[in-house]
Amino acid sequence: MCDDSCGTLGEWLRRTVTEYAAVPWRQTAMPTDVFWQDFLELLGEVGDFGGTYRQEAELFVHAGVRGDLDLVETLACALHSEYASARWDFRAREILGLRAYAQVAAGAVDRFTATAAVLGSEDWQPLDAMVSCALRRGDAATARAVIQAADRPGFHQDWVRHQAVELDRELDGEGHA
Repeated sequence: MCDDSCGTLGEWLRRTVTEYAAVPWRQTAMPTDVFWQDFLELLGEVGDFGGTYRQEAELFVHAGVRGDLDLVETLACALHSEYASARWDFRAREILGLRAYAQVAAGAVDRFTATAAVLGSEDWQPLDAMVSCALRRGDAATARAVIQAADRPGFHQDWVRHQAVELDRELDGEGHA
């Protein structure tokens, strides 16, 4: 237990997690599934203290998720089930968000809508990351589909609906379909 009201722990964790993600782990004897299980659990833990704030996708890029995305998603789904069974609702939602960030890091735009449907409107930040990634790639249809898939009752449904209006306004002003 600790009191991190001044944010010092979060700042320290951000640096440490960034260094961890950049370690050339593939050059060790560590099995791929062991690394990714550990990585997901670590990000889930340090996320509580802001240790991954606004750098989640970047961490997955540095750790080399692109070739291991299917494995990472399988592990994230298993962790989600484990946490949900234990009634660790916050941690279960956080793991779903990490799944989205892994997809963003891998550029797996084709998976965003299905993930947004699972996420719903419970956590806006992974949704924002997927929408931003789709827009950077010029894929307005996926950006809209992510918002539509997430539009269901949840903690951030108002945010989702506001984003839908803003996205339509922005895209319609640029002449996108």
